[in-house]
Amino acid sequence: MPVLSNYLVGFSGINKMKFTNILFAIILFICSGLSFGQIREYRIHSRGMLHETVFNTGEIGRAYMYGPAGDVTNVPLMEWPPNSATSFGTTKYSGQENSVGGGVFISANIMGRPGPANRLYSFCGGVGASNPEVSFGKWSFPIMINRVENYPVLSDGRLNSAYNPDEAEEIITSQWASSVGITVTRTSRAWSYPDYDDLIIYEYEMEYTGDTDGNPATIERDSTLSDVMFTFTYGFAPSMYGYQRQYQTWKYTAGMYRGDQRGFFDASLWLSFNMDIETNLDTNLAAKPEPDPQNFLKFSRTKENGGGLCSPQAPGWCMLYYDTDHLAICDPYEPSKNESEATQNLQTSSGAYYEIDQNLHMLQPFRQKVGTGNTGSTKMESGQGLNPNERSNPYKPVSTTWPVAPVGWIGRSAYNYRQSNDAVQRYMVFGPYTMHKGDKVKFALAEVIGYGAEAGKYVEGGQQSTQWAPIPSLDRKVVIKNQVMTDHYLTDFGYPDYVNSKVITVQDAAIKSFEAYRGQDTLNLPAFPEQSPRNGVYKIPVPFPAPAIFVTNTPTADANIKWGRNVESFSHPRLMAPLSRFKIYKSVSPMGPWDSVKTINVGEGLNDLGEYEYIDIDPNFKIGESRYYSVTSVDIKNNESGKTNITKLDKDIPAVDKLGKVVVVPNPLIQKSGFTGQNVDNEIRFYGLPARCTIRIFSYSGQLIETIEHDNPQKYSEEWFQTSHNGQQMASGVYFFVVTTPQGDKSSGKFVIIR
Repeated sequence: MPVLSNYLVGFSGINKMKFTNILFAIILFICSGLSFGQIREYRIHSRGMLHETVFNTGEIGRAYMYGPAGDVTNVPLMEWPPNSATSFGTTKYSGQENSVGGGVFISANIMGRPGPANRLYSFCGGVGASNPEVSFGKWSFPIMINRVENYPVLSDGRLNSAYNPDEAEEIITSQWASSVGITVTRTSRAWSYPDYDDLIIYEYEMEYTGDTDGNPATIERDSTLSDVMFTFTYGFAPSMYGYQRQYQTWKYTAGMYRGDQRGFFDASLWLSFNMDIETNLDTNLAAKPEPDPQNFLKFSRTKENGGGLCSPQAPGWCMLYYDTDHLAICDPYEPSKNESEATQNLQTSSGAYYEIDQNLHMLQPFRQKVGTGNTGSTKMESGQGLNPNERSNPYKPVSTTWPVAPVGWIGRSAYNYRQSNDAVQRYMVFGPYTMHKGDKVKFALAEVIGYGAEAGKYVEGGQQSTQWAPIPSLDRKVVIKNQVMTDHYLTDFGYPDYVNSKVITVQDAAIKSFEAYRGQDTLNLPAFPEQSPRNGVYKIPVPFPAPAIFVTNTPTADANIKWGRNVESFSHPRLMAPLSRFKIYKSVSPMGPWDSVKTINVGEGLNDLGEYEYIDIDPNFKIGESRYYSVTSVDIKNNESGKTNITKLDKDIPAVDKLGKVVVVPNPLIQKSGFTGQNVDNEIRFYGLPARCTIRIFSYSGQLIETIEHDNPQKYSEEWFQTSHNGQQMASGVYFFVVTTPQGDKSSGKFVIIR
């Protein structure tokens, strides 16, 4: 992947043509300090319901930013539900993106050289403000990134003989060196099983290699590191689509910085998450309801565009494991044994140091920080908890609010609930650690998301005046433009179908993360990460996987869905129940909502070749339109697979044998205003095409506007969405087209656009 394209992802939303020259200059400057072959790359988690972008320089989602350039993205940023990009009239929305970026910070001193002036820092993602600070070439130096598909069923329908039942279905491993000299290997895992598809688990291995520039042939540092801190940071914002619908922008200062969303902390799960609780100070507009009353009722009933609430997501992350073996000795009784500067700030209660455990290790986390979003490196290097003398106030034994909290948190770093208003950014710091050359420190955390949070549960945050408060419910009153839409949203309308199991809230997803990582069926609360295993176990119960499907047009332009019987032979040590049937679904959008078209029992509906086959005859599905199909597997206990085989079908008939008259429909195209996931209001189609041809579109003055290559024997039409080759939308006017074939045939005509 070219270096330039990777930088453009980091600057997602900026006009790429405008900034190309600037980016080339940045790249040339940065590359002057890089080892040959280092490239900032990303891979995408797309197996489950939670989609995310992962970089080999530490960033998660993107380079951290909340400014005006951040309201467009071409990669998922903690997207839930997936495939959620849509259009409203001529406005395009990137979708239900829930993060402004994340990453990990590393800070340390060389043993014997204490103090802030000697502090070393590496900001590997999650650093920036209105514009991002890209870590590549300054703090992090990419070594590798690799994505592995451990799918039980291959794309051709055969069972995967190499499938590992004790691993995730999708695994991304990335590695980078840091300027501190600690090499980070991050392995992230995702599943499609409906109970485990709203989470991604990240395992980090921090090895002190001494490599500060990504070139393992030269080791720049070998002295022992002291007061090593590891900081995991995220910026949350539920969701891009909701903010854009309400404010026409996802810009931080236009909505995220006015108290619309609040930060919460559920200590029983080490879970930090955000919820949208108002719009422009109006609590009737919590979760960003669709602002048009008619559309709100329509979407709430039909679940189009995810339902009537545009931002019901509660995105968050929870800590699953942290290393205790390498924590520094903090001995207030014999100071000569201290390995950390932090000891001088330890507090006592009744004469006992309550911030350290029996092994004289500081209780974790070292610090929790909640902020309004600025994580610029200059700010983070001074007074933000990355240094040993900047520990957060711990929970005190004499706390008057303590009866509400889960046990086991006295002496651990407190959540700063006073900053939960506007709490876009939050981080958790672990340490101090002492690391000798070759030491490896491990962590595991889960990125989780749910349809709101556990209503009524007392957690910290959500408001500035009170430490503990109940989580607000989404079964709430909604008032739009002085009209009462509903007094109880969930009671009246229920959940959208992307909530596909009993795992609904962000707490549910966090519990499943712990269970997946620990390899256990149930989780006892409160959960403490230090009680988890060093490495994930991942012995997850599974349903039968979905088959690979093949969807084609019949000669009469009906949808033909086929799949083989191989999936019936699937075996697994933790298979939940025997296979019973298959369910065929159809939707106008890959996000849903999904209509159940047909249920076929095992062994039924077979054609002469022994394949399952179903022909969907739908008079409302017209030529030139698209539909999405999926087939799931269902066992006798009603456990259902994920929709891992979503397939788009453009309804058409086979291409003509020889080019004749080509027709444009609609002509004229009159721009309407309406919500659609298919852009049909913007779509023009050319009909009567052979298998291979070239369509050229010209303005009235003869300027070439666009060239379209058609190469599909199954289609005799081709769509065009009124954009030129440089991405500009077409103005009203008369346009001409010429269609040519490799054989020299030609057809021409004209059409009109009216806006």
